[in-house]
Amino acid sequence: MKDTDNVSRREFLTTTAVAGVCLCGLNGCNLILPQTGDTPQIHPPAYEITKSNGKFEIIIDIGKAPDLLAVGKAVKIIDPQINDRIIVANLGDDVFKALSIHCTHNGAEVEYNHERKIFKCVSYNRAEFSKDGRSIDSMNLKALPSYSVLRQDDKLTVSYAA
Repeated sequence: MKDTDNVSRREFLTTTAVAGVCLCGLNGCNLILPQTGDTPQIHPPAYEITKSNGKFEIIIDIGKAPDLLAVGKAVKIIDPQINDRIIVANLGDDVFKALSIHCTHNGAEVEYNHERKIFKCVSYNRAEFSKDGRSIDSMNLKALPSYSVLRQDDKLTVSYAA
């Protein structure tokens, strides 16, 4: 029987690595690695949701969501009235893009990377999507659902069909 008070550094690291591999093999990586990004979430009254004929419109007041005023910034909307979580990014030149925030690989959130003009998954696989939501890496993932965005003065209207 081994003396547990005198575990060597090598034994400790080996045991820890084996445990990590086992957890990941049992889909434990989703528990260990990040699933939520750093994109700030906005809440009412920064936006309101209207519904008509099965179609939702999310009306964002840009003045109450200052992160959207800066080019390259994004916000997320998580609301029980809609059955998706959405990221809205300011791409510049008065262009805004709204996509589902859920990576189609494992459901972790995606974040907007303005330097590369892509949406990137925060999980270990780091899947990448174009600004239109299409997968741009070798994983052949399903595209992120995309929603139309219309700007009128200081309001953004994101159209979302239920």
